[in-house]
Amino acid sequence: MRVFLLLSFFAFPAWAQSPEQVMNDLLSALQNNNADNDGIVEVFARAAPENKAMTGPLPRFIRMVSAHPYGELLNHQSAVLGPAETRDNQVTFPIRLISKEGRAMGYIWTLAQQPDEQWMTTSVYPVAVNGQGL
Repeated sequence: MRVFLLLSFFAFPAWAQSPEQVMNDLLSALQNNNADNDGIVEVFARAAPENKAMTGPLPRFIRMVSAHPYGELLNHQSAVLGPAETRDNQVTFPIRLISKEGRAMGYIWTLAQQPDEQWMTTSVYPVAVNGQGL
């Protein structure tokens, strides 16, 4: 099993992933974030340059993602991707998640395909879910 996973990693580099695979990887990284903020670091690495220009450098990004309303993404209980909306080289996903405290949260997450064909985050913003959130 480990050999297959290792081979899969090298056979399918990040730039070859579908937008759905990238979103699932990003949400998994945030769900499994640890005291060293490895999940946040992974998400920052997959942020588009224009996103990093607004949210970086990394220490600032970590502070932003650790605070409300983005902090609810960290160590969340569950997340569901809604139907993707595709426009040109961008794919936008509605996300509904249950935070580690059990709070329903919603986000709109947009990925854009970069010149190297890699899908990277261009924006994430919170939205209300069933009157909750924000």
